[in-house]
Amino acid sequence: MWEIPEFFRLVYAQFDQQRYQDLLVQFELNRNSQYRRLSKGMRALVNLILALTSNATYIILDEPFDGLDVIVRENIATMVIDEVADQQKGFLISSHDLNELDGLSDRVLLLKDSRLVQDYHLEEIRETAKKLQLVFNDKTIPAVLKEHSQLIRVSGRVLVVVITHYTPEIDQQLRALNPVLLEELPLTLEDLFRANLAHDTGYQLMK
Repeated sequence: MWEIPEFFRLVYAQFDQQRYQDLLVQFELNRNSQYRRLSKGMRALVNLILALTSNATYIILDEPFDGLDVIVRENIATMVIDEVADQQKGFLISSHDLNELDGLSDRVLLLKDSRLVQDYHLEEIRETAKKLQLVFNDKTIPAVLKEHSQLIRVSGRVLVVVITHYTPEIDQQLRALNPVLLEELPLTLEDLFRANLAHDTGYQLMK
């Protein structure tokens, strides 16, 4: 482990070797350990330490949480947040783990079939979007939902929908239908992902 910085300094002129050593101590990583003998989680942690201590302006992480235990995940997330808060650095993280990205990201790009299909600024979208759980007296989908919402889950008469531009007019129309249940739920990145795929399944989930 103590030899790795020698290689990194060949590429990253601003590599911070002292910080690298300090982080090894902080996370109780033995500097005499062989990298290839580390567990998958520990290798991921070392990789992130190397990325941070490279002092690169932009850091790209590919599936940084894949296969890691919860403690290592929390360590990595904390380090990324601290790095963004303390310095002028940008992170681009590719991941299928939407729950982990939810607490890290201020902007999310959704790729499908190698194409960019959505660009979410999370602070903005959460000001206008709502996730609702609804129950109506029958199984008919109201026109207001067909026009303005995206269905992400259905169980019997229980509908869970995302409305990306929720307005007072839409709220008034829904309440005028006298639903048995109208409840707002927390909106997550996974909900936005499911909602974006709604056109693939659509309202075929309900007959």
